Amino acid sequence: GRSERVVGEALRQLPASRRPLLFSKFGLGDDSANRRKSGAAGDVVRECEASLARLGVGRIDLFQLHWPAPEPIAETARACAGLLAAGKIRAIGVCNVSVAQCQEWTATGTPLHSVQNPYSILRQQAADELLPWCFDHGTSFLAYSPLFRGLLHGTWKADKSFPPGDTRAEHKDYQGRRFQRHLAAIEELRAIASADELSVAQLCVGALTCTPGLTGCIIGARNAAQGTAIGELGMPITARQLAAVEDIVARLEADLAAMPT
Repeated sequence: GRSERVVGEALRQLPASRRPLLFSKFGLGDDSANRRKSGAAGDVVRECEASLARLGVGRIDLFQLHWPAPEPIAETARACAGLLAAGKIRAIGVCNVSVAQCQEWTATGTPLHSVQNPYSILRQQAADELLPWCFDHGTSFLAYSPLFRGLLHGTWKADKSFPPGDTRAEHKDYQGRRFQRHLAAIEELRAIASADELSVAQLCVGALTCTPGLTGCIIGARNAAQGTAIGELGMPITARQLAAVEDIVARLEADLAAMPT
């Protein structure tokens, strides 16, 4: 809940005309040291009320289920519908879901306004079924980790290390031959980007925004410099640049598929 308190303090210093849209999540509880997935109706309502109090607002613009929970989707959906009817939230979203889970949600009659799943030029599974489903059903799709957890910023070197507790250190794509092959692909992307005075990140995010049905990208920042750079990422790219990116990614995927896992 600390991040919401920080955001709430920032909101109190802004005039109403500059108030941003507020997105929050539920389903993991308030204790970051003791995460517990829950979509139980009582927990959904309690988490919403707690978020409203921490933020110091009367309504959350988008309230999202963080991960699928053990409880029936219908129970979670009904609780969200109640919050929507009460005016405590403006829209409902789910994260890390499949098409089948989206279908189960919409079968309850509760609106599903957005889906947030991982999606980047290096992780395109969502484009197979989920993005088309969202496009066909008028559901917004928000891509998270569009820079593949930092790799596509284009700043990592072969000696990249991660701080203690950072789960990226255990990811197979950030180790050994797979990591080296990714770095080689980054250099190919850099050549395409720099030819048109773009950064690697601008090229990669630009390629994503060409995807039908994509509403937006959620890009995190770990320092002030990255935070400043986020505002420069919404650059359109050409068909020629997109084709070059797709070729680089296709060759990368073929090489990775041939490597032992």
